[in-house]
Amino acid sequence: METLRKKSLFWDVEALDPNKDGSFIIGRILHFGDTDDFAWAMRFYGREQLEKTLRSSVGLDSKSLSFWCQFFNIDKATCTKNQSTNQPSAFSQR
Repeated sequence: METLRKKSLFWDVEALDPNKDGSFIIGRILHFGDTDDFAWAMRFYGREQLEKTLRSSVGLDSKSLSFWCQFFNIDKATCTKNQSTNQPSAFSQR
């Protein structure tokens, strides 16, 4: 459970319950984790739960979203409707 103690993943959280906070933990791992973190999540939660979280997760940047959709062989269109990155940036040209 070293993954749950990494400040690089959970800098803003003091305590996590892997059973109650699964979606949050998976989201952080998909966005900021390394291969060891991903392997831990696959063992602990399983592929199906990771895919389910990816489909409903908010906040992944488009690069991470593209990578994970490709990895899990998921149509990106089924994930992007929930992503905050689809919103126009305040700094983008109109």
